[in-house]
Amino acid sequence: GAMASLRPISKVSTGHTACIHDIAHDYYGKRLATCSSDKTIRVFDKDENDEWKLTTQWSAHKSVIWRVEWAHPEFGQLLASCSDDRHVIIWAEKESPKHTGGGNSQVKFQQVATLVDFQKAVTSMHFAPAHLGLQLATCCNDGRLRLHKGDPTNLNMWTVVGEFEPDGTGFGSYVNCVSWNKSRVDGPTLVVGWWRASDPKVSSVGVWGYSNEQQRWSSITKLDLEPDPKGAFCEVRDVDWAPTMGRQHHLIAVAVGSTVQVFKLPSLQGWQERKVEAVERPVVLTAGDGQSPVAFWRVGWNLTGTTLAGSAENGQVVCWKLDFQGQLKQHVTMTPQQM
Repeated sequence: GAMASLRPISKVSTGHTACIHDIAHDYYGKRLATCSSDKTIRVFDKDENDEWKLTTQWSAHKSVIWRVEWAHPEFGQLLASCSDDRHVIIWAEKESPKHTGGGNSQVKFQQVATLVDFQKAVTSMHFAPAHLGLQLATCCNDGRLRLHKGDPTNLNMWTVVGEFEPDGTGFGSYVNCVSWNKSRVDGPTLVVGWWRASDPKVSSVGVWGYSNEQQRWSSITKLDLEPDPKGAFCEVRDVDWAPTMGRQHHLIAVAVGSTVQVFKLPSLQGWQERKVEAVERPVVLTAGDGQSPVAFWRVGWNLTGTTLAGSAENGQVVCWKLDFQGQLKQHVTMTPQQM
């Protein structure tokens, strides 16, 4: 059928001098942070004309910055960044009065904490939903996923409250994407993606949960990825756990190679006491239109968990929408030329 075509509503010239690795909107969509290989972070705010304006920029790390992520606004204007330099830095907005005669204050982000628990590059991270408090899950090339808890009354204080090796092999596997379950009923649960560099190279995705009784994280279920049609190894690049919005089941999207694979999980309530039933094979989505396959780098659900977007290495963005039968149908494709 005819594809809807979307036009971008605005363009942002970032001023970064190298590849941009991540763009993060804040909770309200009024603020944007970007990070880059140029080792800087830039924050943009919407002005009264609804245009993005650069508010502040600063040198943040000693190496490539892979991701930036906003905390929930109930913890203030907090931003986390992770880098190849083996550090995660927590930044908090501080308004400093301008010394020129004007009454405007200048927005500055201050380094409030540096997390140094890593032995290799930190490639990804995700703040927990606010009902779990101020918690950050981090993915590291040392094969570990770590959970850091911040003290909302003293943002300098962060402690590692949990860690696990999804692959169980330690060094030689790269943990590179994570997404929290936003539902309040299942307890702390998240999906994590990793790949093993040894032969044969393997990409894996698993769902993990925290058991209060055992006081530790344990594996709930593994999500078996469908192999690449060409038989090539594909690195898993991103995962996103959809908001449930009253659904009994969960949807998890995975970007791997030229596919976006969507898993449907049964309810996880009471997973500590029982084995979760086997997960069906995923729905495998591609960019369609029979062109040469492009690798997907990012996936993201909308706030109601009804539309899924995947962005590909060639700059294309593909959106799929759930129809009334719960099937994902390709809805719109944007290409850089239209942007």
